[in-house]
Amino acid sequence: MDCVSDEGDVFIAYAASLRWKALKINYSSTLRRQHDAQTEANTSLKRYCAPEVSGDSIHWSSKALGVEGKWTALAQPIERTIFESDAGRVEWRCLHPRATAEVSTRNRHQLKGLGYVECLTMSIPPWRLPIDELRWGRFLSNNDALVWIDWRGASNVRLVFLNGVQIESAEVTEREVVLKQEKVILALDEDQLLREGPLIKTALSMIPGIQKLIPLRSLNAYERKWRSRGILSCHENVSAGWTIHEIVRWPNAGARR
Repeated sequence: MDCVSDEGDVFIAYAASLRWKALKINYSSTLRRQHDAQTEANTSLKRYCAPEVSGDSIHWSSKALGVEGKWTALAQPIERTIFESDAGRVEWRCLHPRATAEVSTRNRHQLKGLGYVECLTMSIPPWRLPIDELRWGRFLSNNDALVWIDWRGASNVRLVFLNGVQIESAEVTEREVVLKQEKVILALDEDQLLREGPLIKTALSMIPGIQKLIPLRSLNAYERKWRSRGILSCHENVSAGWTIHEIVRWPNAGARR
């Protein structure tokens, strides 16, 4: 779940539940950054409330993290199976490709803007996925929503949706997303780094004993996450908004175990 204000202030929240063999973990985390300040990250492993869906709205709160948010849909949801094998599958549900969002925190800071909500359900351990690099992002403006998942490895998957319509011919780089047949270009500028480093030192750093539970290849995956200004050009129409995007790179296959 995320939200970016008109000024570029960022809020990102994760809520997860993991069950694998005898292991059970609840995980919730928030990442916040005002446009002129440093990134603040908080994590809790306490029992948490899952996001609640009511009509076209999603509500989520965490007492442990002192945060409460509401997302109200401005676009229809999208669902796809990203990967499937005998070992399991990865289901992606983009519940709110574009939404209005309101978030309040313990220090009474309130954030309003456009937001995004997705849910990933996996029945296969992440370290068994045939993936070497993931590029993900979402661009939102008052009129448009562009979402992309670019999965590179032994099994390549590229999903790009413009206002709910899947685009078959697209190119994704760190600086732009090009929809070739539609002659649409999303150019990214004014980058603000939100988080960078191996997962063992960023998103997974608060989980005790994680080094003994998850293979090194997953722990050492290196992520970079940004907030950028996006300009979407489609023929003579131009749409400006904020983008949250990331790249995650896994060590080479020889590091697997």
